[in-house]
Parts: sequence; structure tokens; C-alpha cells
Amino acid sequence: MNLLDSHAFPDEASVTQQRVQPFVIRTEKTQTIDGEGKPLFKPRRTQLVTVDWQARHAVQQQLYESVTDYVREGYNQAKASKQNAVGFLMILMQRLVTSSPAAIRATLARRLDVLNKPSQVANLSLLSEEDWEDLDGQQQVDELLNTRVKALTNEKAEVQHLLSIAEQCVAQRIDAKADALMEWITRLQQEENDPELKVLVFTEFVPTQQMLAQYFEDRGFSVVLLNGSLNLDQRRDVQEAFAADTRVLISTDAGGEGLNLQFCHVVINYDIPWNPMRLEQRIGRVDRIGQPHIVRALNFVFGGTVYPASINLSGSASIILAG
Repeated sequence: MNLLDSHAFPDEASVTQQRVQPFVIRTEKTQTIDGEGKPLFKPRRTQLVTVDWQARHAVQQQLYESVTDYVREGYNQAKASKQNAVGFLMILMQRLVTSSPAAIRATLARRLDVLNKPSQVANLSLLSEEDWEDLDGQQQVDELLNTRVKALTNEKAEVQHLLSIAEQCVAQRIDAKADALMEWITRLQQEENDPELKVLVFTEFVPTQQMLAQYFEDRGFSVVLLNGSLNLDQRRDVQEAFAADTRVLISTDAGGEGLNLQFCHVVINYDIPWNPMRLEQRIGRVDRIGQPHIVRALNFVFGGTVYPASINLSGSASIILAG
């Protein structure tokens, strides 16, 4: 800033948001043009897809409502006792249950394992607020469960009850969002007039990713997966497979970082992240210079449900009502 104006910014203390603002010019990429004045980026079409419960999803709806009660009570207990880590875990549980029965089942099972070993000494997380916000949903779950967060009143019995409902959903393959996703892919194939349409699906949690992979494969779709556990060579192999003849790529936020996937133009945000910048980063995997198609982005939410949209380490959270 001193190089820009040595009088306005003579020292570090002078670099404030108010003083810097007149020097900052923000240009959205949709407005950028080439040397001939033509747009560098294709238009983008974004849609909110509200998923509604059907009669066949009654058990899953019961699971959602039961987990919501558990989260509400747990969050209130955590707030009263100033146990921020418990509050974070409760809000993550709400995100997990709106992701898939598979995701909440896996986390409930891990939570029950911790509750069955009360003699274990709890580990304290050393993450800063900035580090926490950089984690994707799965990484946040792993971080909190690894700290062996203190148990709530009567929590063990409640978790056992919730786990039994989640296992019933998984065993019966009841998943309203997965059903809606397949319906939308069929619809998109017709709208795009492409029976081999490639689709990039983003989820926050690895169990949901694995469930969707099996769901697609059972219906004859070729699928590849990206998540934070893959090394650079494995990520490159997945990218090449998707560029070739694989129909569906299912990725977590950690898995999709930095990839150019512009040979696809349909992005489905199966789970909505807390940080809205992650949505832009996801869509940016396909919305790049050289993309020949209009980019389609679909954001899935359950109708009539609540889910946390943002959280910070002070314990505050914002809640969105969908539908």
C-alpha cells in the first residue's frame, strides 16, 4: 500500500479498511471481456431445488425430526454450560441429518463409541477460528469427534435411539434427496438433449459420497470420487477418468480444490456449505475461460427444515428455514 501512495500509507498502522477502500476495485468475472469485447465467460443459470418428503420417506422424516430435537436440547445444554465444542457438534449433527441417513448414522455410531468409553481423557482442539473455518464438513466432524467431546445429560440413550432409526433408513435405502437427485439428472439430460450428460456433485460428508456412489452404480452410472484422502496422482487419475467416459464425479470440498473440470457444465450442490464462498469455488471448477456451455448450478435443500448456514468459534450460528 505504501508503493501505491506513500503519503496515504506511511506505516502499517495507516493500513485500515476505511483507508484502503478507495484503492480497491472489484471486477466480477462475468463482466470480463477479451480483446474484441466478447465475454470471456458463458452465462450461469442457478436454481434452488427444494426436496419434499414423500410417503415412502416417512422413516427418514422421523429421523430428521428426532435428530432436530436432540440437537435443540444438546445445543441448549451446551450454551448453558458454556461448552462450545458440544454446541459445534450439535450443529454439525443437524447438517449431517440433512445430508443423508448414511452420514448421520456414521457420526452417531462414532459418537456412541466415544460415549461408551468415558474413561478416555478428552483431547482439546488446538485449531484457531480461521483454521476451523477452512475445514470442510467432514474434516470438522473428524476434528470434533477426535476431541471426545463431553457427554450431555442422558445422551447415550438418545444416541442409541437415533442410531437405530438411521440404521433402519440405510438398510431400507430410504433417501429423499438421492431420489430427487436422480429425477433431476434425468430431467437435465432431457433439457440438455444429452443422454450422456456429465454431472459434478458436491457433498460435505464422505459417508454421503459413498452412499451416492453406490446409488448411481446400482442404476448403471459410471462414477468416480474425490475427497481429501486422495494424493495428487489419484486426483489426476479421477480427473482424467471424468474427462473420458465417466458420467458422474462426486466430490467433497477438500477433494475438488484447484481442479479444472470445464468439460462438464452441470454442478449439483447436494449439501450447502456454511461458507457461501465455497459455493462459488465449487461452481468455479466448471465456470472457467473456455467453457463452451451455459453453466447449470443446482442447490438442493429440504423443504420445511432448518439447517445451520454459518457458525463461528464464539458459538453463534445462523439458521435458515427452507421451503
